[in-house]
Amino acid sequence: MVFSMQNLNFTTDRDDLLPHVEKFKFLRVFFISMNTVLLGNLFSLPRIVYAMAEDGLLFSLFARINPVTKVPVNAILTFGVLVASCSLIFDLVALVQFLSIGTLLAYTFVAASIIVLRHQPEKGKGAASTSPNPNPDPEPAPTESQTIMEDSGELKQYESFSDKLQLVDIQTRERHGVGQLRACIEPYLGRLLGGFGAGEVVAFCVTTMIVSAVSFCAVLEFGTNQLPVWTFALLLLIFSLAYVLSLALIWVHEQRSDSRTFQVPLVPLTPAASILLNIFLLMKLSKLTWIRFIVWLTIGLLVYFGYGVWHSKEGLRGQQSTDMAAQDGVGPNGSPVEMVQFNGQVD
Repeated sequence: MVFSMQNLNFTTDRDDLLPHVEKFKFLRVFFISMNTVLLGNLFSLPRIVYAMAEDGLLFSLFARINPVTKVPVNAILTFGVLVASCSLIFDLVALVQFLSIGTLLAYTFVAASIIVLRHQPEKGKGAASTSPNPNPDPEPAPTESQTIMEDSGELKQYESFSDKLQLVDIQTRERHGVGQLRACIEPYLGRLLGGFGAGEVVAFCVTTMIVSAVSFCAVLEFGTNQLPVWTFALLLLIFSLAYVLSLALIWVHEQRSDSRTFQVPLVPLTPAASILLNIFLLMKLSKLTWIRFIVWLTIGLLVYFGYGVWHSKEGLRGQQSTDMAAQDGVGPNGSPVEMVQFNGQVD
């Protein structure tokens, strides 16, 4: 703003003043928005670091709370000095682009996570069936019509018609559950995709969609003047078809619906559009910004694989749950059919 006012020539012609006034308004809005974003990130960064350190992903030093102020002082001081040092070393344009690449990548991962989580079954149902009951009721004596585990790990044939109906109903609910093919699509794609677990096809399609979106935007951004016209058009066609096909395969799977909380509408269309737009904007950033990002990402990966993955409480808790399920002879999802198969694998 100071430079803009220094270069402003006060003349009597109103038409000559308009470009300078518009430039002054733009700079004012730019600095206000930048201060808002930087201050917001500066306030949220120590809390994020504290949450990660509390879980064990980062060093426990950053999880210490001051007994007087009740805030993570170590995290605030360490990363406050780090942010101040970066602002001293880099210029404003580099900081803006560095902030943009982090924000766009975060929004891209959030959009991809929305699609994956929407097609994942609730863990509470499986956990409720796998958790041991402290006061178990006495089980009735087994009858000849009940399911019995043979030495080969297979089920004996049901002898009553009602038991057969119950088994068919259980298998139907599992086959058409969250993350599985829709009932109207199963006759056409059941043989091809019916053998995968809940959400596995969706996770693969999300990965394919991100790769095709990156390839499409890269060709669109850098191949305009570098590639022949027919090669340029062919690559755009191939990557766009891969993107649309992945989106269609995601749509044919059942989604999890919960009316009690807010859910993103038009899934997977809305997150897919967000992924494509974010990746297109990422391609507009400079090469130096990508180099800086790769350096920071390498440091983060070294900290994660060198320390965080071995000390994460959430990861250790999930491993203990899996071990307890294996000892109790209960499958991961707690379904009757899967329990038998899981026990056969454990034995």
